[in-house]
Amino acid sequence: MKPLIFWVLFTISLVSLQAQDLTLEHFISLSEVNVPNVKDLKNLQKIGEIQNDIILAQNKAFKIDATSEVMVAPYFNNNGQVVDITTNPSPDAYGYDVGITNGGLYSAQVNVTKNIFNKNAVDNLLFQNQLKNDGLGLSTEEILHQVKKNVTDTYILAYQLQSQEDFTSEMRSDLENRLKVVGLLVKKGLLSQSDYLLVQLDVDSKKLETQQLDAYFKTTLTQLYNLCGIPTEPRNRLMPPQMDGQAETRDFFYQKRFRNDSLQVMADQQVFENQYKPQIGLYGNTGLNAVTLNNLPHYFGLSAGLRLTIPIYDGEQKKYNALQNQLKFESLEEYKKNSKIQLENNLENIQVQINSLKENLKLLEAQLENQEKILEIYKEKLVYGQVSVIDYLNVVQNYKLRVYTKLQMQTNLWLLHNQYNFFNW
Repeated sequence: MKPLIFWVLFTISLVSLQAQDLTLEHFISLSEVNVPNVKDLKNLQKIGEIQNDIILAQNKAFKIDATSEVMVAPYFNNNGQVVDITTNPSPDAYGYDVGITNGGLYSAQVNVTKNIFNKNAVDNLLFQNQLKNDGLGLSTEEILHQVKKNVTDTYILAYQLQSQEDFTSEMRSDLENRLKVVGLLVKKGLLSQSDYLLVQLDVDSKKLETQQLDAYFKTTLTQLYNLCGIPTEPRNRLMPPQMDGQAETRDFFYQKRFRNDSLQVMADQQVFENQYKPQIGLYGNTGLNAVTLNNLPHYFGLSAGLRLTIPIYDGEQKKYNALQNQLKFESLEEYKKNSKIQLENNLENIQVQINSLKENLKLLEAQLENQEKILEIYKEKLVYGQVSVIDYLNVVQNYKLRVYTKLQMQTNLWLLHNQYNFFNW
């Protein structure tokens, strides 16, 4: 029985989980782990981390390789021989100068090389690579920020459609109750058959409107799931978005990007100037190295040394590179100033819109309270046939329009808050 009880409890928990209301935070958290671009950038960051090991291997590790070479330099017409390999050719022989070739080369060596005293150059390369990785991190942050805005906007629009659908369904249900009352009044002769048909027509209209809103809602909800990169779930209700708060930001994203871009320009210059530092290399080899085949076993040995390279002149490339980077710094500074101005202008403009919309929303809510009172009065009078059906339906329509206007204004307010937070970052 225990396995059966377990599966029953598991099924109940699963159904309960599926039936729970969905929140904006739920969709945002899903989108953050399912965006393909973010996964790609994170993989690029891992590649960048591996690049650190490559840099160290290229500049710090010993390099070991094996070489083998056999070279012969024959002489022609040497002491009557057509072809002869020798280190003592006759003056009449034809071939390379023996002082150059010694008649040949027979070599099989293991070579070891290592750069030394290059810590600063390696640090510059590691710093450059780290900044590239930081740039990928900023790009990831920027993409997630954009996705969060898109998800939030779509969620708000879906919630608005859900609210409109709920309200229209409630109105249709209330009109169906009014229809029964009108039917009784028609039987009593207090209202005409045409009044009944008018209410019926309005009920049918609300039914059609509800179906259209439901279709729009499903389409918007599908867009929301697509943004999050997940399959659509069973139909659940959306909770109101919590959008009243506005983000407080001291270090804006454009400042982070400016710092990283500026450091990248500096790091690129430092790496470029690595070639102007004296380079010292340690090398050694062991094995066979001979120019004759005679007494070959005795030509096994080893050698070691230091190689110093000092750059002297390259056509002033270093100066030109510095001039290029100075221009890049100036361009970045202009972008920074422009971003600051745009940010301040956008935030100020959105804040004005938010304040204005809040005031209008308060006025509309006051009008709605009066409209609800008027609607209740007309409902009571309709029961006794004291108002015409047309007047009643006009009051219902005016009430519906004001409610829809309030929903739209509330939606716009949430969208403005989201836009404010998007810029204020």
